[in-house]
Amino acid sequence: MGWLKKFRSKKAAEETATENDNPESTNPLLEELENAPVQVEKEKIDVRDDHARVAYLQRLNEAIVEAKRQCEDIKFEYGQVTSYLKDIQLLDQAPDEEKLRLLTAAQVIVELTKERRKLQKQEYKFTDAQRRAMEKHEENVRKDIEKLQGYEDLQMKIKNDLRQLAGEKNLLLADKKDIIRRQAMLKTVGKCLTALLVATGAMLVALAYCFKLDIGMPFVIAVAAGFVLAAIVLNEARKNRVDMVITEKKCNRAIFLSNRVKIKYVNNVRTLDYMYLKYQVRNVTELDYVYKQYLQAKREWARQRETSIRIDENNKILLAELRRLGIKDCDIWLGQVAALVEPKEMVEVRHDLNVQRQKLREQLDYNTGVMQDCLEEMESIRSQKPEYAVEVERILSGVPLDKTER
Repeated sequence: MGWLKKFRSKKAAEETATENDNPESTNPLLEELENAPVQVEKEKIDVRDDHARVAYLQRLNEAIVEAKRQCEDIKFEYGQVTSYLKDIQLLDQAPDEEKLRLLTAAQVIVELTKERRKLQKQEYKFTDAQRRAMEKHEENVRKDIEKLQGYEDLQMKIKNDLRQLAGEKNLLLADKKDIIRRQAMLKTVGKCLTALLVATGAMLVALAYCFKLDIGMPFVIAVAAGFVLAAIVLNEARKNRVDMVITEKKCNRAIFLSNRVKIKYVNNVRTLDYMYLKYQVRNVTELDYVYKQYLQAKREWARQRETSIRIDENNKILLAELRRLGIKDCDIWLGQVAALVEPKEMVEVRHDLNVQRQKLREQLDYNTGVMQDCLEEMESIRSQKPEYAVEVERILSGVPLDKTER
């Protein structure tokens, strides 16, 4: 009846599932499963009850089938682990010459793998969009950097020219306002002089009429003075008109130059925007930095490809040496080449395989015990009555039972 220590009934499984639904409850069964071999209780049934007996025998048969399947899987894994351990023994017993070739290839693979990992960890300070732009326009990047530098220098000159022209234009506008102010003042002076001359003439006429004075000389002096002042005013007005004409011409030239520089500015700005968008950068300094980063990354990518090729070549050499030594599973050693070079790594691999084999052996013994206990329980039922023996034989052989037999 030893099967009862290893077989678990459906009722016990349902109770365990119910307890698992409450994470705060303590489940002794889980502790048992984790800390010791599975110990489950025997089902108590009435063998005289045909339906209960047949169902019980079928559950026993299901446990046997499952344990048998587990044993087959475990035996396969056990054979694999044992094969790996035998391969390690073959490696340890290999002739010195062949072992040297094997270790040489393995050492090269280890060093190249370290180098490739180091290269793969390298980070580059450019975006995917910038990388695509570099790959697309790689042949023209250096020329475009020079062009972009020229465009940015031109942009600075254009801005300086615009500021200078704006300053000159403001000065010319101030000169025009000053000329207009002077011209207005001359008009005021002219009107005042005219009024003064008229008043002086009227006064002289009045004196001559009232006092019978000779006004010839004073009148001549007044007229002469009027002519001199008028000449001065007219001359200043003529100078203002000349200055205004010159200033207007200068203003027009300043406007012309300003418009031409503005056109250059707009075209240059659009060219810069296009170049920035083309390479996904903000200025020529960033473009130059990204280009240098890309060239460095390209060289390292080439090293990675070369390293991968050399690793593949040495992998082939390593596989050939392993096959020459009679190693069954050669490919598995490609993933643990360090164990071929470092004795400590090999000791750890051997230890892990031994632990795995021990675990598999324990699991195999457990499932074998489950089958043995189930068979013993079925045999105990079988021995009670001949009709029970028929049921056991049909269940074990996989023949379904008729309802009348139940």
